[in-house]
Amino acid sequence: MIRFFKFRQDLFDPQPAKEVYIKRKAGRGWPEECPPIRAANAFGFDILANFDITFTQSRGKWRVEPDVIIDSDFDWGAADAEDARPLQQQYAWFWQKRQKLPHVITDNVYTQVKNQVKVSSYLYLQSDPNELILFTEVPNMNRPWRAMSGLVDTDWYPASYPWHCVVELPANEKKVKITKGEPIARIIPVRRDTYFATPMTLDEFGRFFERGQAWLTTHGQVKDEGLVDIQRTYVRQQMRSRFIIMK
Repeated sequence: MIRFFKFRQDLFDPQPAKEVYIKRKAGRGWPEECPPIRAANAFGFDILANFDITFTQSRGKWRVEPDVIIDSDFDWGAADAEDARPLQQQYAWFWQKRQKLPHVITDNVYTQVKNQVKVSSYLYLQSDPNELILFTEVPNMNRPWRAMSGLVDTDWYPASYPWHCVVELPANEKKVKITKGEPIARIIPVRRDTYFATPMTLDEFGRFFERGQAWLTTHGQVKDEGLVDIQRTYVRQQMRSRFIIMK
């Protein structure tokens, strides 16, 4: 289970992912009509943009408009301090040339990462033991920018800041706008485990292939030119995960 706490309670919760994100024109054969693609689209939770924001590039340098900085709606202070106060968190910020923290970026590397911007989710995140969170882009969405993937050990790392998504902006664009409410990244809970891949033996493959042919004979509908239609049966038998925000 993912547990979250919002930096401010008027901000967005994570949202269960959706099967379809693009409103299509009339027609048949759109990619999201494919059951496995719909299942991938709907696997995980979406992190939504909390504010309208525009990134503008001039002479190879990006800037953020507006530069949003907000206060938390809770106060924090050291255990023995009396001056507890709200925390502050910037919404979007870039890597700095010759920065030292949170890690060193040398000049030659900076030229490669200068188009990356960190966008705050304004969410503190925790997961159960041996459960990690994969931050990645929303599947099958073709946008000028992309959310980079990262696997975070949220079961043991108690980050004292809201998690952010790293977004890579297109180097050849002058302006990129992200709209409030738009999904900027996907978070997916995954188990920390050992996973294996091994080739089938010839006998194993024979059993596998025979089982597949038997399934087609039982569930498929033969159409023109001998092609077999399994779409409706696949949908009925598909076992989908569910993603729910508990209140």
